[in-house]
Amino acid sequence: MRVSKSALLLVGAILVSLSGVGLATPIVYLDRNTFIADTNAGLVEDFEAVAPKDTALPSFTSNGVTYSGVGGTNVWVASPGYLNFGVPITTSSVLTANGNEDFLVGLGTHANAAVGFDAYYNNLGNITIQYYGSGSNHLQTVTIIPGSTGGMLFLGLVLDEPIHSFRWTAIGGERINTGIDNLYVGTIPAPGAILLGTLGAGLVGWLRRRRAL
Repeated sequence: MRVSKSALLLVGAILVSLSGVGLATPIVYLDRNTFIADTNAGLVEDFEAVAPKDTALPSFTSNGVTYSGVGGTNVWVASPGYLNFGVPITTSSVLTANGNEDFLVGLGTHANAAVGFDAYYNNLGNITIQYYGSGSNHLQTVTIIPGSTGGMLFLGLVLDEPIHSFRWTAIGGERINTGIDNLYVGTIPAPGAILLGTLGAGLVGWLRRRRAL
């Protein structure tokens, strides 16, 4: 039976919330090394070899993954050295889009239960990442709720069925860019890691209930 799950994680001044439908509690990772260790994830794309850079494209495919603009936007791989992301200066290539960023990442043959990446965010509004399974059925939505400044965080998500694609939607990109870098794909963690993730989600819920009392 599918049941709705939700969680709320605090990372400094950043909130990461979950909402969606799944067969088990989703596991969110905010540490890259732990995500890689638990899921045996491999780096699928770092965008360094993608060409052309700094060029608006309706879509492109690299290493078996397709990146497409949504709603009239174009995808864009920004070369290192940009000053208009949420960080002081970018030091690697970043996938972004023109205007308010809205793009779809189709994982193709890389579809699997664990997906992670570096997420660049601004302080101008929420960012939603919608995850889809086969047949484009919606599995989960993760929302990054920024604080007073922009920045970058690692965001990994593990579900109990393969993620075939995800959609990144942000606002304020015409002023401060958002985007992703270093795409990792892995498998479902070992049972011990799943237990820890479930306990973590339960602790968050308990803390929320205590605050409400």
